[in-house]
Amino acid sequence: MRKTLLMAAAALAASVISSQAGVYSQNVVGYVNVPLATANANYFLSVPFTIGASNGANEIFGTSLPAGTAIETWNGHGFTSSIFDNTDPNGFGTSVVWYMSDDATPTNPPVLPVGLGFLMVPNGSVTATFAGAVAVNVGTSNNMTFATANANYFVGCAVPYGGFVTNGTSSTGGPDLNNLPAGSAIEFWNGHGFTSYIYDNTDPNGFGTSVVWYMSDDATPTNCPTIAPGQAFLFVPNGTYTWTTGL
Repeated sequence: MRKTLLMAAAALAASVISSQAGVYSQNVVGYVNVPLATANANYFLSVPFTIGASNGANEIFGTSLPAGTAIETWNGHGFTSSIFDNTDPNGFGTSVVWYMSDDATPTNPPVLPVGLGFLMVPNGSVTATFAGAVAVNVGTSNNMTFATANANYFVGCAVPYGGFVTNGTSSTGGPDLNNLPAGSAIEFWNGHGFTSYIYDNTDPNGFGTSVVWYMSDDATPTNCPTIAPGQAFLFVPNGTYTWTTGL
């Protein structure tokens, strides 16, 4: 894994909704269920809808999280931890349920913009439910520029979508991660480390132009990576890249 970790906090535009992986609507509103089965495991998540006034964790999850669950967001230098704890550990009253990493100092609920990747560490088995509205108007599109080559951007597709990352176009929806700079990587957390997929359309090993995805060695052909709704990943562009999504 590359050591530079630059998290992209800007919201990405949402697009069409897939019928796969727990998405139950194909309108401009819908919901996604993401099972988090293992306590104290790291889950890479991203909210694929606009929810409430601010996409605050209180608006997204309410009080449904197990007490002691942590949400960690990138602050530019490291991770800021916010702990959900409705057991009133310090006698502040039941209205206080979000605390800093010490689970003692009250804090505001973390804000989780559409397209921002974050870590969730549930303190028990739970299903994360994201329910809200698509974040872009029909007939429009949104651009997000990744300006720094070889930086790790912690993102999730704002499209509530499951399938190949290359599906869709900038005008019809879908993630449309096509025509990446050669050598760009998409990395998924596998529970123990990262699984890397390298996009390289220079045909480095003479397999023919139809092969553009390789394993981490940039030599062994592999299938195009897939994503699930609500899943975050690391995107490491090998040059400036603009990701356009639309509806």
